[in-house]
Amino acid sequence: MNFNYLAYFMEEEEYPTTDKQKAIVTAALELFSEKGYATTSTKEIALKAGVAEETILNQYSSNKDLLLWICKRIIGTILFPILSGGVPELITEPYGTREEFLAAFFKNRMEQMQEVRPLLKIVLQEAPFQPEIRSMLIEHIQKMPLSRVTEKILAGEKPEFSNADVSQILLTCIMGFFFMHDILLPEFFPEDRKEEDMAALIQFINRGLNEVP
Repeated sequence: MNFNYLAYFMEEEEYPTTDKQKAIVTAALELFSEKGYATTSTKEIALKAGVAEETILNQYSSNKDLLLWICKRIIGTILFPILSGGVPELITEPYGTREEFLAAFFKNRMEQMQEVRPLLKIVLQEAPFQPEIRSMLIEHIQKMPLSRVTEKILAGEKPEFSNADVSQILLTCIMGFFFMHDILLPEFFPEDRKEEDMAALIQFINRGLNEVP
């Protein structure tokens, strides 16, 4: 597998330092992404990592503890920096229309998420079943600078939707599009149609924002 899972954890304070720790985290990341947490055992992770199962349990109290350790770092150091990073630069860029700004913002986020799809897959496929992961997501969503994006979208207009409404719509569309196309039903959404589908969704959002209730 070509994806370098561990490279995205290098700036972490608790980044694994020994060869065994690196092997354990890499094996867990690969197996959780490929098979899902529910069908991955600590024994299987140990076998793939080339360590004794006791070595894993000495560091993580359980398989779930390892999953939560991983998800906390994916959410904090990868997912939300992707969703909220670069916002000031995007906002200060001049755009002819709101649709142009939406297209630039949406495409930029999607390209970055695509680059780390195996890692985001772990979080998105486990969040519906793990309340701890959902709590992590909520905590970070509340810190996102989405209000600045919505201010840009609604600039100079009497909005028919509140800033909170637009923020929720935007986040739902970005995450929903990525989840459906890249994780849940990639067979149903051909890769060669992604740009076209993205453009249609952006147009749909823009027209919806222009509608008067």
